[in-house]
Amino acid sequence: MIYELLIFDITGKNIFQKIYGNINIERKFLDRFIKELITFISNIDQSERISCVNLERIKFVYCVFKDIISVLCTDQNEDEKYLNDKLGKVKEEYIKIFKSPPKRDTKKTKPKTQKNPQKAFEKKVDKILLPYLKMVIIGDSGVGKSSLLKLIMDEKTSSSYVPTVGADVKEFNTMVKNMKLIFWDFSGQPRFRKLWKSFLEGTDIAIIVTDSTSENLEETKMIFQLIKDEKPELEFILIANKQDLPEAIPPKTIEKYMGIKAHGLVAIDPNYRKKILKIIKKTISDITETKSKPPVLIDIKI
Repeated sequence: MIYELLIFDITGKNIFQKIYGNINIERKFLDRFIKELITFISNIDQSERISCVNLERIKFVYCVFKDIISVLCTDQNEDEKYLNDKLGKVKEEYIKIFKSPPKRDTKKTKPKTQKNPQKAFEKKVDKILLPYLKMVIIGDSGVGKSSLLKLIMDEKTSSSYVPTVGADVKEFNTMVKNMKLIFWDFSGQPRFRKLWKSFLEGTDIAIIVTDSTSENLEETKMIFQLIKDEKPELEFILIANKQDLPEAIPPKTIEKYMGIKAHGLVAIDPNYRKKILKIIKKTISDITETKSKPPVLIDIKI
């Protein structure tokens, strides 16, 4: 999650600040650390670049461009490439609004000026940095991952099977806990599994899907363990899909076998949409509550 954006001039003066989430570090401590970071950056090579500094559970990604330094304060698990892209876009908007020469009105001799450039910049920044949660839907081929994504997105589902190739990415159209939700539906075919590691970067929640058959449960447990070993910090949701079929194993039995809570579902039935959204919202609430707990602070001698 992106917590805060700060922009400083080369003298260390704070010229822009926008808070998106509660970092839960004592403000005096955070301000001191950022001040020393800016001083350090200002006194070394001023070549244009984007770099990163980690402190406990917080990641500071900063961009140096001529006479400005932009700093993003984010959760430690945020993908660095994603953050670099965001800072690059912030820099572009800053240049457009504050550094570009004003456009001339063809009907007038005086150049056009924005009434409130600070407000205009803030709106642009909000569009770029609005916090998001990345959720992946993962499981064996044919278990109903794409149907589950369509159910979540309130799209028409089909009983016919069309395998996903690579990954399908969709943005949920409603904010949850003031955050965007981005869903990634991964192909479950074995030849695509080598891509899972890179796709999992920056993920907050993994939705594991089984088709509730005895044949699939062993494969699902292997997939779950593989992801858990790779990304132990993830929050997991286990979906026991296709509960309408006569041979479907009950969620309680699946839960005992897998070692985590299982939620029974029929992904092609729109009546289950409320249930899956409730599960997702509850999981997000649990995550945000955990992240809001203050970390153990360390005293930095500067």
